[in-house]
Amino acid sequence: MGKIVDFCKAKKAKLMGALTAGALALAPVAGYCSETASTPQLEINFDVTQMFTWAQTIISAMMPVVYVTMGLGLGFLIIRSFRSAFAG
Repeated sequence: MGKIVDFCKAKKAKLMGALTAGALALAPVAGYCSETASTPQLEINFDVTQMFTWAQTIISAMMPVVYVTMGLGLGFLIIRSFRSAFAG
């Protein structure tokens, strides 16, 4: 049993050595690639007047939905009032 464990340890050691050698061989390539690449910059162009124009457009587009919802709510309120007024 001890020979099998020693054999597995030797295999693992060889595999780790090969992986380490590969990583060290590729390290300069990764450094070369990162030096020449420019990092993207985030530029935020924030215009307050444009923001309020956009908000007004969205609010104007949603007003029909608000009107229909208010109409339905008012209709149910009137129906409930008539029910309670004429309930026995």
